[in-house]
Amino acid sequence: MIDVVRPATSRLVAGIAALLVVSACAGIPTAGPVTKVADDRGFGESTVRYTPARPAAGASPQQIVRGYLDAMLAYPVSTGTAAAFLTPEGAASWSSASRVRIYRNPEVSPTLAARNESGARRSSQSPVDVRLGIAEDARLDRQGHYTRTAEPATITYRLERVDGQWRIANPQPGLLVNRKFFDDYFRPFDIFYFDRPGSRLVPDPIHLPVGDQLATGLMASLARGPDATGDGAERTYVPGADVLRPSVPVSDDGIADVEFARNLMALSDSEQNHLSAQIIWTLRQVPDVTAVRIVGDASPLPAGGSTAQDIDSWGGYGPSIARTHTYGVVGGKVVQIDDEKVERLSGAWGKDARGAVSIGVSEQGVAAVLAGRAAVRVTDRDGRAARTFDGVQLIDPRWDDDGNLWLVDRPGARTRVRLVNGSRYRTLGIGGLAGLVVRSFVTSPNGSRYAVTASGPEGSRIYVGRVLRDGKDRILGLGDPGRVHTSVEQPRSVSWSSGSRLTFLGASQAGSQVYTAAIDGSSTTGGVARGGALLPDIDARALAIGSGELPDSYATDVRDRLWHLTPGGSWRLLTTDGVTALTSGR
Repeated sequence: MIDVVRPATSRLVAGIAALLVVSACAGIPTAGPVTKVADDRGFGESTVRYTPARPAAGASPQQIVRGYLDAMLAYPVSTGTAAAFLTPEGAASWSSASRVRIYRNPEVSPTLAARNESGARRSSQSPVDVRLGIAEDARLDRQGHYTRTAEPATITYRLERVDGQWRIANPQPGLLVNRKFFDDYFRPFDIFYFDRPGSRLVPDPIHLPVGDQLATGLMASLARGPDATGDGAERTYVPGADVLRPSVPVSDDGIADVEFARNLMALSDSEQNHLSAQIIWTLRQVPDVTAVRIVGDASPLPAGGSTAQDIDSWGGYGPSIARTHTYGVVGGKVVQIDDEKVERLSGAWGKDARGAVSIGVSEQGVAAVLAGRAAVRVTDRDGRAARTFDGVQLIDPRWDDDGNLWLVDRPGARTRVRLVNGSRYRTLGIGGLAGLVVRSFVTSPNGSRYAVTASGPEGSRIYVGRVLRDGKDRILGLGDPGRVHTSVEQPRSVSWSSGSRLTFLGASQAGSQVYTAAIDGSSTTGGVARGGALLPDIDARALAIGSGELPDSYATDVRDRLWHLTPGGSWRLLTTDGVTALTSGR
C-alpha cells in the first residue's frame, strides 16, 4: 500500500490543483462575450460559455472589485483574467486553487479611505479599502468536498495604485462563485478509496465542474488521498499528486491515459489491482471513457494482454450487484413482492408471521420483531434454527451483505446496537449515536457507512456515520454520526440509493413524499418542488427501494395499502391490502 501522507506539493501539484479549480468556474455572467455550446456530456449543465472583460482604464475601486468577482465566473476558466485585477504581488501570492466559496447576494461597499497608523487619512494615491458582503452558502475544499456554511461573510479588499490604476492587493484564498454558477456547472461525483482492510471500495463524494477536464479533475482529487487526520477508515493505493501527470487526456476511441512518475511495476500484484480498481471506478463516471491505460515511468500496467483496462472491470471490489427484493407482512404472513407479484415466503414464515410488526429478510434468514417490540425472532429462510433476542423498543432489523444482522433498540434511554452473526452476538460501541433516539437504521451497500433517522428536540433528522473495521475486516463499532442537511421535515424510513445518496420519506404540503439527498448535504431532490413522481396524499408510512440504477419502489400507507412505482412511471395502488410491515433485502 502507498502511504496516504503526501510529501510537500511541488510545482506539478500546483499545476494539477490550478487545473482542477480553474475548470471549476462557470455561470451566467453579467457582461462580456457570451456564447452557447452543445450540451453533449449528459450532465445537464448550462451551455453558456463566457469570456469576462479585463479591467477598464480609470475604473473605480468598487468597479475593480465587481470586475474581479465577474472574472471568476469565466467558462472555460482561466484565472488569468481575474489575476489582471490584482497587484503583481497579489497575483503572485493568490492561492486560487485552495478552495471554492459559494455565495449569494453580493454587496460592494463604498470606498473606505485607508488610514495610517496615527489614524490620519492618506492622500488620494494611498491605498483604499472596499468591503464585499456575501451570504455564503457553502465551501468546497481543494478536493471538492462540500461543506455547508449558511452564514454571512465580509471580505475587506485593500486596493493600491499600479501605474495609476486601482488593483486588489490582498485577494481572498480560493475562488468565489455565485450559487447560479455552482448550480449551472458543478456536479456531484465520487472518488473511490478502499476501506481499512482493503476489501471494498468506499465512495467519497466531491463536486467538480463538468467539461473537457473532468477526467483530470477526478484524478487530481483522487491522488490527494483520504484525509490523513480522519479516523483511518479509508486507505489508498494510488500514488500521490506529486507524481501524477497534470493532465489525463482521453483519446477519440475513449481511452484515458493516467500517468505517474513512479515505477508501478515494483508494486505487488495486489497493490496494482487495488490501484487499478480505484482509478477505474473513479473514471467510469466520465462520459465516453471506455478504457483506462495506467502508466508508471513509461511502463503501462498489464491488463490481460492489453495495455488498456476496460472501464467496467474490477466490479468485484464494488457493492453487491445481487438483486434486491421487497418483503412484507400481509394477512399475518411474510411475503415476497417482485414486479407487483406477491407470493408467500416458503417455509414457516409464509404460513405464520407470529404477529411480527417489522421484519428483515435476506439469503441468510428472517428476523421478525414481535408485537410489543420487546423481542426479535431470528431463523433461517425456512423458519428453522430459531433464536430469540430480547430488547426494548426494537426498530426494524437489518441484514447486511456479509450476513450480519443489525439489531437496534433503546434500553435505559440509550440507543444500543447489537451485531448477530450465526449463533454469536455482541454489543457494539457506537459513540455519539447512543444519545440519539433512532427510528430507522440501515448500512450502505458496501458496508462502510450507516444511516439513521433519529428524533430529538429539533424534530426528526438524518445522520450518517462510519462502520469501523479492523485490518481483518472485523466490525469494531460505529463512528460518531454526522447530520445530513436537508430542508425536508420529518424524514423517516431511510435507505441507501447509492454509496453516497439516501432515499427517504418526508413531509410536504402534498403529504408524504419520496426524497433523495446527498450524504454531504449538498442537494435534495424529489417531492413537490424538486421533481420526481409524486405520491398521492396517502400518509405513507414505510418505503422500500429496490437495487440497480433504476429500481422499483414500494410504499405502504396509513390504511395498510401497497403502492408501486416503476422507473419513469407514476405511483400505482396495488390490490394487496393489509400490509403491516415492509422492507427490502436479498
